[in-house]
Amino acid sequence: MIQYLISVGTLAAITAILVLGVNVRWGLAGELDLGYYLFPAVGAYVYGVITLPSAKTQPGVSYVLGLHQPFIVGVLGAAAAGALLSLCIGAVALRRLRANYFAIVTVATTIIGYTFISQYTPLFNGYNGLYGITQPFADNLNLTLQGYSDFFFGLCVAALIAIYTVLELIRRSPFGRAVKAVRENEVAALAFGRSVYKLRLKAYVIGGVVGAIGGSLLVNYVQAFSPTAWSPLETFLLYGALLVGGTANNLGATVGAVVVLIAFPQLALLLPDFGKNADALPAIENMTVGLLIILTLYFRSGGLVPELKTMNGQLRTGGHWNRRASKTPPDLEARDVAAAA
Repeated sequence: MIQYLISVGTLAAITAILVLGVNVRWGLAGELDLGYYLFPAVGAYVYGVITLPSAKTQPGVSYVLGLHQPFIVGVLGAAAAGALLSLCIGAVALRRLRANYFAIVTVATTIIGYTFISQYTPLFNGYNGLYGITQPFADNLNLTLQGYSDFFFGLCVAALIAIYTVLELIRRSPFGRAVKAVRENEVAALAFGRSVYKLRLKAYVIGGVVGAIGGSLLVNYVQAFSPTAWSPLETFLLYGALLVGGTANNLGATVGAVVVLIAFPQLALLLPDFGKNADALPAIENMTVGLLIILTLYFRSGGLVPELKTMNGQLRTGGHWNRRASKTPPDLEARDVAAAA
């Protein structure tokens, strides 16, 4: 039982990191990136080829690099790849495209990436993907199987805490308030003479880095990665977790990840057997998540942990102004753009 809880807790920490990356882009900056899972995938692949030995040592396998470097080098390489990919895509897509057009471009980019990675075998071993990812620090620690599971759980939780803390500092910083001001009212933000494009691009890169780090931890958890692991459904589940938990709120993103991506699938295991239909349980899980999103949007549009905004001393929670607020509250968050670097 303990081993099972440790495994579930590890997956919860990793998925929470992935949802936090979505929250930076959509919740904080208002960037609807429907191809977000490309970045965890690239992080997983890059981590793999940095930490795996040369492909020449494995007959029938083909991938680039094969540097056989330690864990920390692989994570840093994954983060750098996520930042570079975000910069390349965001520099083009964010300059002129907004809202639905931007979302379409992100989907198209992910389709291109998925097709290229799965078909071009020399890059990441094509559709078969990478496997045999070694457990980080396993050789140095000499732990038992249970001991290593406990260690890796602690490592993922530590990574979650560190990323959560950094993102909280960013959210509360002048830059974070400026990005939220752009999300709320782009025209008002432009009036302060700051570059909306640069603010959004920075948020887009930060989200890509977080996603890539999450991907590097995920590939350590499953010890393999292939194109079948990053279907479009994965991105929608991450958005569903953020919607249920609460957008533009790191605590809400973390709660949503645990509730939608961990608790509900585990509860679904308690359902009776549906015969020989192996796809029945995943389908029920997806339908349940969809129903949960609909109910959340209808009854609690701000999510389980709504974003708390302060405007001129008045509080706004979950999309509704409280009684102390005026009937026509001014949008004063845009003034924070002037303080952003």
